[in-house]
Amino acid sequence: MSQTDSTEATAVATSWLANLTLAIGSADPQAFAAVFLPNGWFRDVLTFSWDTRSLRGPEAIASYLTETHRLAEVSNVTLDKELYYLPHFVPGPGGSSGVEVGFLYETTHAVGKAYAHLEKDERGSWKALTLTMIITDLKGHEEPENVAADWETGGRTWGDIEAERRSQIESDPYVLIVGGGQCGLSVAARFRQMGISALLIEKNDRIGDNWRKRYNSLALHTPKVHHQLLYQPFPTNWPLYTPRDKVADWFEAYSENQHLVYWLRSTLSGRPQYDATRRVWDVTVDRNGTPVRLRPTHIILATGAFAAPHTPALEGRAAFRGAALHAAEFKDAKPFAGQRVVVVGAGNSSIDICQDLALGGAAAVTMVQRSPTCVVSRSSVCEDMYAHAWTPGAPVEVGDFKSACQPLGWLKEIAVSSQAAQWEREKVLHEKLKRGGVRLYLGPDGQGQYLLVYERGGGYWMDKGAADLIASGAIKIKQGAPAAFSSSGLVFEDGSSLTADAVIFATGYELMRELYKKTFGEDVINSTSETWGLDSEGEIQGSFRPIGHPGLWYAIGDFYNCRFMSKQLALLIKAAQLGLYKPEFRNAAPAKHALTTGELVKPKL
Repeated sequence: MSQTDSTEATAVATSWLANLTLAIGSADPQAFAAVFLPNGWFRDVLTFSWDTRSLRGPEAIASYLTETHRLAEVSNVTLDKELYYLPHFVPGPGGSSGVEVGFLYETTHAVGKAYAHLEKDERGSWKALTLTMIITDLKGHEEPENVAADWETGGRTWGDIEAERRSQIESDPYVLIVGGGQCGLSVAARFRQMGISALLIEKNDRIGDNWRKRYNSLALHTPKVHHQLLYQPFPTNWPLYTPRDKVADWFEAYSENQHLVYWLRSTLSGRPQYDATRRVWDVTVDRNGTPVRLRPTHIILATGAFAAPHTPALEGRAAFRGAALHAAEFKDAKPFAGQRVVVVGAGNSSIDICQDLALGGAAAVTMVQRSPTCVVSRSSVCEDMYAHAWTPGAPVEVGDFKSACQPLGWLKEIAVSSQAAQWEREKVLHEKLKRGGVRLYLGPDGQGQYLLVYERGGGYWMDKGAADLIASGAIKIKQGAPAAFSSSGLVFEDGSSLTADAVIFATGYELMRELYKKTFGEDVINSTSETWGLDSEGEIQGSFRPIGHPGLWYAIGDFYNCRFMSKQLALLIKAAQLGLYKPEFRNAAPAKHALTTGELVKPKL
């Protein structure tokens, strides 16, 4: 950007920010809302309420600020001088030109960071198309850059210090984290950094086994900048798309390098009981066969949104002479060499398995597609993430913050309005798929693959070469829903049939929420919000935010979600610990896009 452009962008941003500051100084919700375009979005993370909210349009924004009565608490609004947040011109939706700018602010108890995207209204005045305000620290309890930096000052060895810390946490953890995947590990690392005593329990023999136990060819479909773990970037020579085993081993190394306190081969035992008077849980952990009773103040469920494999109940299974299994049981193509294999389902796992089989010596591979699928190239996903937030060369923390400052509801509006461009972008890929008989769509509303991750957790795949196999006939497509097994394969609802030596069901997973009901009781889980999906404001339902039961939290999401939103959860728990915030019981409203078992496929994030 030229010096002239920089000066002009700074002038635009400064003028707009002055109007916002005046509105804040006068504690006037209507004046605050007036700095937005008619279709503008305001996203608030813990500034005006102890939750995450997205509001569209000045009327909704003003109403929210009027209800919360906390606009007067904001002060010291100043431009952010960090390089990545200085005012600058950017392309806007629909080819317009906008200005983006970051600023800092304070509240009575906290400090925050904000980011705005400005565009001209019909009169030529600069207004906010999006503004996000995010609390980043509580005053007096700021997250240190390195909690272990001064370990030598006490004259004790590192081993003694760690042994004492571990012993204290294991005997009386303030937080119990259930699950050692990316969310559990990120939350545990964040809590250690912020001085929150947390014990993590993992059911497997090793950290990372939740990845090691999946199919051998599995690799992440997002670029490495997106799926780094908190505080610990990958080496510079790391693969762009990380394979399964490297993910698993990195998780295990991460748990040691971040000095997390965890128990392996450990699960919740019996039914946890919550003491609403003392605001603590009474919970027993089965630690490798030994019951251990704990009294944590908070329990964080970081076991994902999906539980047991979901397999359609088809009649005639006993008569089928071949093998029938769920995708969760598939490891590689070797056992199926020379066989005719049918894979039911048309999402990420299904296409990966079909590609494995086609390249691994199966005699015939047929994918059964029961409903349309949104298919994009993996390279497009990579390009979008670079353009979306994670610019190559910039710190991952910058990408995380900028991504958080783009309301999902706004992104959906952009995607729906640009369907023609989405189709055109994937034209070559889609021609190959249509040639093979694949039914395509961009989602129920035309929102595209990115939003389907949050709204459905499935219904898409990211192509890494399978389209060529489909176009050549190496992977065949069968439309329709199986109705029953026959002795030699599958019979479909339309009366047609497929011969098969093996049938693999890539048909998704049951909701983890149903498993939680068995552990905590239906009364407890029914009082909480949905796990995953989007609410009526376009916010992720339930994850890293209050769910309707004190001391109980869900930590669910992809690497970005858990990396960035672990701070939000830490702030909520720290605020509760300090008495600034009191989590309450409430009846959770249903999600706008709640997940249902029948549509689930375990997402490849």
